[in-house]
Amino acid sequence: MRSVTRIMLLACVAAIAAIVPATGANAAISTSTIDYGSFTIPAGGGDPHDHMSMGHISNQIDWDVAKPCSGCTIIKIEPSLVYSDGSTANIADGPMLHHTLLAAKGGGKSDATCAGTSVGFLGERFFAAGNERTVMDVSSVDYGYKIGSNEDFNMVTELANWETTSKTVYVRMKYTYATGSHHNNRDALTPVWLDLDQCGDSEVSVPSGLSDSHYDWTVDVPGDIIHTAGHIHDHGVNVELTNESDNGSLICDSVAGYGGTGYVTPDGRSHVSSMSTCLGDPLATISNNQTLRLHAIYDVPSGHHAIDNAMGIMIAYIAE
Repeated sequence: MRSVTRIMLLACVAAIAAIVPATGANAAISTSTIDYGSFTIPAGGGDPHDHMSMGHISNQIDWDVAKPCSGCTIIKIEPSLVYSDGSTANIADGPMLHHTLLAAKGGGKSDATCAGTSVGFLGERFFAAGNERTVMDVSSVDYGYKIGSNEDFNMVTELANWETTSKTVYVRMKYTYATGSHHNNRDALTPVWLDLDQCGDSEVSVPSGLSDSHYDWTVDVPGDIIHTAGHIHDHGVNVELTNESDNGSLICDSVAGYGGTGYVTPDGRSHVSSMSTCLGDPLATISNNQTLRLHAIYDVPSGHHAIDNAMGIMIAYIAE
């Protein structure tokens, strides 16, 4: 009777082990939320239409900021801008996350498109977000961005504020990452930064009316493109990536959305609130010396002046 009972107990233990996530060396997926800052944005002139009158923190560089893990694989990054109580800060009440980027330096990493330049000195740029706060998410595929133990994170942040009082905020990043066997079993992704003003300050001028501005990249990071996401400013329509060596075939069309919660200013103007992303296994396979073209399409209303600080950016994550 005792042997039967023991067999039943062992069967129950085995069943429980099958449904409880492994721990220790096989520990799986974890999250870490880090608030970077604080940043106190100076008061603006009270007009959300007038970017020149906004209070600014312009491209502040912070070296060796906190990273969520070492010897891990980042599979998702969710950016936000928050007040000290954790509530969301957004352009509807003043603050704007103009842009922020993260770069990893050390461990043999270098930027794919701007190594050897002042921009490349930051390290390998692996994530960026504008006020639309686009999420990088490859959690559903067997890839990720590998983080070693001997590399640092550097951060660049630009913030704006149109309100007539200063605003103190934090840039929040929620990281999801894999460790143990889940880290080991994921293939590494190389981030490739594509930019209308490559290796510059990323700002370009676009004219009134409908326009399509280009940047061509000659491929020297061949492989499978797994994930892409674009960034564009107000009056932007979409950011596209095409393979001009393959009859202009479309790799990704990242489309702007407008006017989500928190993105409508008191003057009734809707601002960019989302950018669609592309994910595939793969989206496309690219080869050395092919030409990929970044397109940034704007539609500036008739009679509106040209935009001098427009942006068109896309990060492509490539499995080499």
